[in-house]
Amino acid sequence: MAPPSPSWVILSALPRVVRLDNDADVTLAPLAAPPRITLLSLAPRVFPSKVDPLSRLKLPFINAADPSGLLLAVTPPPPTPPSSTTSASSDDEVDGVLTDDPNPNYLVLDLSSATATRVPDTRGVVYNWASLGVIAAPAGAPGFMLAAFDHHVGRNEATLTCFSSETGKWVDKDVDNPLPSRIWNFDDIISHDAKLWWVDAAAGILTCDPFADEPEMVLVPLPEQEDDDDESDDHHASCYPSTGKELVSRRVQVSNGKLRCVDMTRARQDEDRAPTVTMRTLHPVTAEWTIEYEVSFDEIWALPLKAPVLGLIHPENPDVLYFFVKEYLFGVDMHAKKVVECQASESAKGPVSPSSVLALVLPPALAAGTAQIARLSDFPIRPSVFSPVDEA
Repeated sequence: MAPPSPSWVILSALPRVVRLDNDADVTLAPLAAPPRITLLSLAPRVFPSKVDPLSRLKLPFINAADPSGLLLAVTPPPPTPPSSTTSASSDDEVDGVLTDDPNPNYLVLDLSSATATRVPDTRGVVYNWASLGVIAAPAGAPGFMLAAFDHHVGRNEATLTCFSSETGKWVDKDVDNPLPSRIWNFDDIISHDAKLWWVDAAAGILTCDPFADEPEMVLVPLPEQEDDDDESDDHHASCYPSTGKELVSRRVQVSNGKLRCVDMTRARQDEDRAPTVTMRTLHPVTAEWTIEYEVSFDEIWALPLKAPVLGLIHPENPDVLYFFVKEYLFGVDMHAKKVVECQASESAKGPVSPSSVLALVLPPALAAGTAQIARLSDFPIRPSVFSPVDEA
């Protein structure tokens, strides 16, 4: 008897491009039970065989996910035909003279029906695709919305650039910028509780309902890290961005239906001291963070010279955290203070890092092993957008 499908997977954010059976465009099979890595496969026609050499994005990337099973994939564009009005040489273009980064392509993948919908951005309305998230339509209605937070440093106003599958159009919505002196650098965009949450591990979380005609952008402060310099708001005035250190030492994620924040801290003056892990839960009404547990790694293993790197939170059990140690991925029950899972983290795409994986709860159809493989569809979306679409 085949083992049951897992209820969630650790998904690589870097899809592979392979020829698929049944002339399909996208598949999540085979599903790998955590802590193994599951790969998303795209057919060659979804990802161009040749990439525009001016594109800074060279590979497809899963930028965001929605609990309904929607994934936002950003892919590099194919080469742009040379313009007869462009006089710059190819060397000038490579050196950055008179060139623009070409717009990437956007795909919304619905894992429940295994459809792929291409979203147009012919006008280049998205200025920063790294801030682009996806959220399913409310109340179980079909469709979705994409939303990106665009801002200028020093301005109290910002723009929420939104695409609605219902209208097939991009629109700009005016929103507040709660920290105008901040250069926002988002580590994740989370769809939760009918809102999008833009997570900047150093500055805080921005959240709003992108479906509202006039979205109210709210700042949710993150807990102060123990090793942060005490500079109060000067920290933001200096435009201090999230660094790799902060990214791997803090993780904000949904687990068991609530937003959780995990901090892993190590004393700067004592490199041999085991790190301490603190889990907090966000109260949905008061927006206050409550400590759930605080555990030192010297209570779990005595390997101070092999410091773990914070990976992700188990999306159904916040007591279990995943850490990278060199080429291995460990699952640790923080309450029991023991390692419960271990797996080499090497995938078909090469070494895996915290920034290249996400915890993905599978939609019921996929978890039950009944999902179908469907064909790629182009916009405008028809009423059958969430059904397999045959090529003309």
